[in-house]
Amino acid sequence: MSARLSSVEEVTHQAYDIFLELAPDNLSQEDIDLFNEHREEFGFIEESDIDDSWETIVAFEQEAEREHFVQVIIGIEFEDSDDVFAKVLISRDLDAPFCHVVWKQQ
Repeated sequence: MSARLSSVEEVTHQAYDIFLELAPDNLSQEDIDLFNEHREEFGFIEESDIDDSWETIVAFEQEAEREHFVQVIIGIEFEDSDDVFAKVLISRDLDAPFCHVVWKQQ
């Protein structure tokens, strides 16, 4: 039986909602203010391939299982650099919800 999967767009929106809900407990007030000040003009929320750094946090049972997850990066894009506030790994599988956030280090 194949997994019931949400679209990448749906889980990207879920990841952003989770970010907004948990940011006050996980980011400094300066980072929250910076994000709020610049998110309309310079903010980004982008899905990307799952990078290898998750292997130390999440043990994927099979390589194919990686297809059930999306990595979402949330930050601000300035002219000379990006400021990443969170990297989110979120499951697309409706029957196996999962989300883990790696927050910006202070």
